[in-house]
Amino acid sequence: MLQYKHPGVYTQELPSGVRTITGAATSVALFVGPTRTGIDNRAIRIQNFGDFERQFGGLVQTSSLSYSVLHFFANGGSEAFVWRVPPAGAAPAASALKRDASGSAASLTFTALSAGAASGEIYVEIDSFGIDADPFTSDATKKRGFNLVVTDRVTGRVERFTRLSTASSNARFAPNVVNDPGTGSKLVKLAVNGVDAERPVANGTAYRLAALPAAGNFSANINANVVIAVRDAAGAVDSAQSVTLTDVTVFANATPKPVSLLEVATKLEAAINLKIRETAAANSAMQGVSVSVSLAENGQYLWLKTSAPVAGQFAARLFDATVTLAAPGSGTSFLGQFVTGSAAVANVSRYRLGASYTPASSEQVVGSSLVVGIDGNPAGQPDTAAFKAAVLALEGPDAFFNLLCLPDLVRPAAGDPLALHHTSAMSIYAEAARICAEKHAFLLIDPPPNVVDVGSAEAYKTTGIPFASSHSAAYFPNIRVDDPLEAGSIRSHPPSGAMAGLFARTDGQFGVWQAPAGTEAVLSGAYGPSIDLSDADHGVLNPIGLNCIRKFPVYGTVSFGSRTVDGANALGSEWKYVPVRRTASYILRSLSEGLRWAVHKPNGEQLWSQLRLNSTAFMHGLFRQGAFKGVSAKEAYFVACDASTTSGDDINQGVVNIVVGFAPLRPAEFVVISLRQIVQPLV
Repeated sequence: MLQYKHPGVYTQELPSGVRTITGAATSVALFVGPTRTGIDNRAIRIQNFGDFERQFGGLVQTSSLSYSVLHFFANGGSEAFVWRVPPAGAAPAASALKRDASGSAASLTFTALSAGAASGEIYVEIDSFGIDADPFTSDATKKRGFNLVVTDRVTGRVERFTRLSTASSNARFAPNVVNDPGTGSKLVKLAVNGVDAERPVANGTAYRLAALPAAGNFSANINANVVIAVRDAAGAVDSAQSVTLTDVTVFANATPKPVSLLEVATKLEAAINLKIRETAAANSAMQGVSVSVSLAENGQYLWLKTSAPVAGQFAARLFDATVTLAAPGSGTSFLGQFVTGSAAVANVSRYRLGASYTPASSEQVVGSSLVVGIDGNPAGQPDTAAFKAAVLALEGPDAFFNLLCLPDLVRPAAGDPLALHHTSAMSIYAEAARICAEKHAFLLIDPPPNVVDVGSAEAYKTTGIPFASSHSAAYFPNIRVDDPLEAGSIRSHPPSGAMAGLFARTDGQFGVWQAPAGTEAVLSGAYGPSIDLSDADHGVLNPIGLNCIRKFPVYGTVSFGSRTVDGANALGSEWKYVPVRRTASYILRSLSEGLRWAVHKPNGEQLWSQLRLNSTAFMHGLFRQGAFKGVSAKEAYFVACDASTTSGDDINQGVVNIVVGFAPLRPAEFVVISLRQIVQPLV
């Protein structure tokens, strides 16, 4: 409010009252079920199948979810969340690192966020680069500080956290940084066993550098033997598998002596890796392996570690090998020329979670705290109770989705291909449908394995789905698709993932009011339905609200039904059709999100007029896009928010009522063509 204190001209801006309502998302899919790897029981956003491979390990035959995600993106989906439910009996790999080179007390414990054997392919690496050399940090603080690198060889993910500390008072206290759900690790969680105590011994092998030799040329080759020591399953050095590179020439005879320590490190690394490439021709396990040599602590140390392809066919044992230098058989020893004393640290390059290491000098893993990652259920399926708990967790405020897919719920039992592995699948579907109704989302229901013909499909829809829901749709039959894991193989697969992608594609091309069905609703990547249906078969299933997937000449495999679970003719539901239900959910969600600004505003005519203005603008925008029936706005929709909708008692209770109505467009399920002859009159 302006305050007039002196004569003059006062200006002010007045709000127009227009607050644009943006349409809510309609096609964000959520997939719940088992995957090869990934964070357990947390919704992770993915925007393409590459994201799924990086986060969850890609396709695996024990996970119907993994194939459904592939079908979702292949059919037009652009954004999804995956909620991993680990298999029954699965355990995450874990390792505790010792506090120092001689004690047995643990300093840090790392536990994989993903249960399963794949978690044993996670490696952690500790170093103190840039910390011990910091002149402004006390020695006590330095001994608590460390850098952390976490690598997953399954997904290829690499994470680096710098300047962490075991000190609880430090702003970079390790658990606070690494375990942060937003910015922390997506691979491991960390616990500090020795709070305010020393960090673990650094990984890799460190040699203290001597002074550079005087200028001039070398009179002989400067050579070194390089030992790459790998370990067996028990953690002991496996001499038979370890590799020794003999007489690696770092500086050749008559080569000018180096002018910097960086040149020494660079030449040593190049010489070792050249020798490895020569060795790889005869030893396939060495293909792609390399050794990194860097300067540490202001150039005081040479730091050696192995490096290997993060993912691929190469031996994982080389990823954590110990690299040491030894005296050569000929020439002048590199150690004698450039190194002072013996190695300061001779440790494995990185620790593999759940793997043991026989202590030889400072290879420090606490054996009693090791947990080996295991897959659990051979079928790769979670407990039914765990599956249900994951679905119930979707009631939380953090779970955002529009389309819900649970393809593993209808997975067949291992011993009987016509029986459900999860015998209470329909009760879980019922809970999922209830949650979808609360969140204005939509559930896609896959057919159970015993639904193999029209008769069993009719019985399944009429008696096998024990709940009513306008926020869900059931589809039949499965679709026949390629199995990329088995060359030339075609498998029958639940259609929910492909249907979710089709929903997303239809929403983007036409709008949520368009039925995801018809000859344009082609399922990409499908060879056809697992059961070919005739028009007569379809005539049995459509009236009871079971959506059929058909194959037609020219058009291919298409979705040819658009009814909700409540869409049986006998029910007479006003939410009979999928696009009508989803249009209403879209309007409700958009208005509830777009009008949140009105909360706590003065509840009077000024607020009511603003609500009418903004809601009418949104509804009219939909009308102009063809979302409603009618030739005029008056026929298509209405918005009411005034004294007739909000009484004095409502105002006293802090309530404002907005009433919005719309005339929905229903799908043209039956196109009737009438034909008659024109009879020519007799002349």
